[in-house]
Amino acid sequence: MNERVRDVAAKKSTKSLSFEEGLSRLENIAEQMEKGEVPLEELLKLYEEGIKLSEELTQKLNAAEGRMLEVRAAANGLPVLTPTDVVKQENMLDQLNEMGDEA
Repeated sequence: MNERVRDVAAKKSTKSLSFEEGLSRLENIAEQMEKGEVPLEELLKLYEEGIKLSEELTQKLNAAEGRMLEVRAAANGLPVLTPTDVVKQENMLDQLNEMGDEA
């Protein structure tokens, strides 16, 4: 990404960024910080922006997960909303990771 595009993306309100734009900006921030060529004050600003972006992207992912529901027939034949298989798999992976962290 060239400097001009990067600056425009940085100045754009993070709330108005699409998920993909936010993720790209977060990757750009990480690259700048990893280079170690950024003055301390700018490094702190990038860190704060990265934390904010990370939180916002997590919220967007959680919202998308909440929308990933299927309508299925319950035992009584009535329709019910259930998590899709993708959501179930993610939840199982989260549980396995938590179990591994506790060990």
